[in-house]
Amino acid sequence: MRGTARNGSKGDRVRGAPSARRSAGRLRRPAGVLALLLAIPALAGDVQVLCPPGLRIVLDGTPVGTSSARDDGLFLRDVPPGRHTIRVEADGFVPQSYEVEVGEAPTEVRVAELVPLPPEPVATPRGEQPARFTTLVVTSAPQNCTVEIAGRREEKTAPTLRLDHLPPGRHRITFTKEGYASISGEIVLHPGTENAVRGDLIAGEVRAVHEGKGSLRLISNPQTCTVRIAGRTRDKVRSVLNVTHLPAGEHRLVVAFKGKQLATTVLIRNRQRTVVRVDLLNREAPFAISYEPE
Repeated sequence: MRGTARNGSKGDRVRGAPSARRSAGRLRRPAGVLALLLAIPALAGDVQVLCPPGLRIVLDGTPVGTSSARDDGLFLRDVPPGRHTIRVEADGFVPQSYEVEVGEAPTEVRVAELVPLPPEPVATPRGEQPARFTTLVVTSAPQNCTVEIAGRREEKTAPTLRLDHLPPGRHRITFTKEGYASISGEIVLHPGTENAVRGDLIAGEVRAVHEGKGSLRLISNPQTCTVRIAGRTRDKVRSVLNVTHLPAGEHRLVVAFKGKQLATTVLIRNRQRTVVRVDLLNREAPFAISYEPE
């Protein structure tokens, strides 16, 4: 009778309590271990993009949000492991791209200060042609002689003769002086440049002396690439590559990225900056060229 009669008996409580504690213990211990195990892989896929607010963030070509001061930029969750491209954009600024490798640990991307885009070239209204002219500075030996070029005949009676508003292109220049054999040579005049030529009647030769100097500014997508111009190769690792003191005239420009190579001819104008935008991912029209004062 004692074994079956009273639900609240001491014997019943003693037998039931250890069973409940053992059961609860078995549940609590696995839960703690499970929470710890889940916390470790939860770090994978976290990418913190540190940048000012208001910038557009693009992950592998897909917009993923706009940076904010609250998030110190933009925080990305659950980014699949592997290599990804994060592109940062803002109106009026040169976009920046970053290659990141997402692994088991959180990833941080620090965005450099954005560089403003150069001004776009002013469009010329239809039917109106832009001014196209060039300047030629002439020296000679002896000093006094007659110079003929582009249908013009000029008497040179000073150490230098400056000819403005000459049409661009290839021209033949002739030097004559009584008592000397005439000499001629070909020179190429580019619009907006200042060229120099010397006619040496004593030595019997014509040679270009100096065509002025300008500079090149190159903006590329992707940001990193290799640039070759005027016989030198440069590695572009920042948003903008500036090359100064380039001789005025035509130059072959070659841009390479991961085995892909694009080439074009650019004109360097005297005392002007040639701005080249190149999109290595655009096969149809990869180059856009404009000019601005230095």
